[in-house]
Amino acid sequence: MKKIVIILAAALCLMSCESKHARLQKEIKARRVALKHHQDSALQASQKDVEELDKELQRVNAEYSRMKSAAEAAHAAGTATAEQLTRVTQMRMHRDSLQVQFDVMCAKIRYINKRKQQMDSVEHLRDAGK
Repeated sequence: MKKIVIILAAALCLMSCESKHARLQKEIKARRVALKHHQDSALQASQKDVEELDKELQRVNAEYSRMKSAAEAAHAAGTATAEQLTRVTQMRMHRDSLQVQFDVMCAKIRYINKRKQQMDSVEHLRDAGK
């Protein structure tokens, strides 16, 4: 009698483990799909941000070049004011700040693409093993 109870308990335990395993596999698959969707949306948002930053950076670069040329010409002529030189310095700081933001966003895009590629290769290997 004890053997039958132990065998039934073991069978119930195995059945429970199998159902938990199936449920966990479904949850893992759902999380993978959600992660892929999140990566795609983050990538699109980052690409849009990079485009906007690039336009702003080009505008600020042109403005800085114009202001720097004018300040250098005024400095050479001896008519440069402290305010003019301060504005040039502030514009350079703004340009550098935008450049750092641009570089960070580009690095974020590269990282997202790298992670997506890694996930795709893992998924491909997993599908090949089935």
